[in-house]
Amino acid sequence: MLDWGPILFALLVGFLVGLTGVGGGSLMSPFLVSLGLPAPMAVGTDLVYATITKLTGSVQHYRMRQINFRVVGFMALGSVPAGLLGVATVDWLEHTFNPDRVDAILVTAIALVVILAGVSLFIRNLMSDNPGKQGFIKWDGKSPMSIRRKAMTVSLGAFGGYLVGLTSIGSGTMIAIVLLLLYPMSPATIVGTDVAHAMILSFVVGLAHAASGNVNFGMVGQLLIGGIPGVLIGSRLTKVVPAKPLRLILAIMLIFVGVRTLLNA
Repeated sequence: MLDWGPILFALLVGFLVGLTGVGGGSLMSPFLVSLGLPAPMAVGTDLVYATITKLTGSVQHYRMRQINFRVVGFMALGSVPAGLLGVATVDWLEHTFNPDRVDAILVTAIALVVILAGVSLFIRNLMSDNPGKQGFIKWDGKSPMSIRRKAMTVSLGAFGGYLVGLTSIGSGTMIAIVLLLLYPMSPATIVGTDVAHAMILSFVVGLAHAASGNVNFGMVGQLLIGGIPGVLIGSRLTKVVPAKPLRLILAIMLIFVGVRTLLNA
């Protein structure tokens, strides 16, 4: 029997991911924990769900020519190995501590990263959507990438990737800021590039969590019923709906959810 609560929540989350490129895992992981899923399973379930929804969003952004694949590649070079290290950390916790202790550790980690994501998104909202005109590292998007830019992209991707493997959070919110700082691309291309990279990262890390038994596929199915239409609608509206007001509301929401989850951990 379908549970319309997760379906409608996934519709909202999918819409936000498609429109802004951020907010998916940051909202979904705490929601799944609140439904009673063990924290490791909430993380794995969210990642598998995110892979499919972000694949849908990536196809839409690709059709609209809003993905820079060179940037995606260098981000993934750092984020994917680090994400697998995050999964290994969860496995280590599960083999070292009892389930209640593992839940307490991971829920606390999820809450802290949600707060960090909210603060990052708030900072992101204060930044210009075209940093290339304001003294950031300039790049025309076509000339060869410098070694410095490549190294920074890989390193920052690794930081975000580890957080995703550990908590399923960070593939959108914090990496979007990295893209904005390092690459003066259009807002729509930043969103498309971010979603495409997050899809690759979620796919690899989600498979690793599935191999560890940390995925509730029944819940994934229900989330997809709402998530896929939400992403499609959000992706189509990226060029006509101003994302800044939504990002500000989302930032406040994430900080509130993170603090509440931390207090209940």
